[in-house]
Amino acid sequence: MPHKIPDEDTVSSAIASVMARSPHVDTQAELLRLVRKELSKAGAGYRVSGERVRRVGVERGVLSISIEYRESDAEGLPHICPVCRNAMSPVMNRSLDGEHVEIKRRCTLCPYTVGKDMLAPGRYSFSRPKGAGASPQDVSLRKLRKAAARVREAAGLIAEAVEGTDLQDEGADLASRLMEVIDSEEGGIKGISAGIERAGPSPIVPKKP
Repeated sequence: MPHKIPDEDTVSSAIASVMARSPHVDTQAELLRLVRKELSKAGAGYRVSGERVRRVGVERGVLSISIEYRESDAEGLPHICPVCRNAMSPVMNRSLDGEHVEIKRRCTLCPYTVGKDMLAPGRYSFSRPKGAGASPQDVSLRKLRKAAARVREAAGLIAEAVEGTDLQDEGADLASRLMEVIDSEEGGIKGISAGIERAGPSPIVPKKP
């Protein structure tokens, strides 16, 4: 039987069913086994990866995640969370000179945090969350934050690519225009996000049985 890729609603429903029966799962491998077993009940030949189960579960609020870290040789703080693929947010502090400096970066959704000592996710455990899942408004705002993080990352890559070349000024101009896409109150990601927030909370996404 050919394999099929389940949509996010199907994956989310399977995760919710697993967590209802098993309030705590010690490893991602075990969570994946249980979710695949749940998906197999549909008889559709569904296949899903552990990374996608983790990401969808966090995105939809159908599980809580705990992270154990390991040392990493990666350079630079990430704009996108390696755990759930949501936007990272800077944590600032005031230096002795009175300047605000970034001391670490924190995921806007899951517990992943990284500072001057580069750490990578090493092991995950999962538990049943308290309360309801994510509302449509929450999901929309997360996607906009993620889009802003990727635009910011693209601006940085452009600046790095043209550094030391004759196109450095053009690259800086393009990077600046990309940042306007994020920061503009009218038509930019910031303005759209503010409009969604002004619209007020949306109903909670219902969990399928």
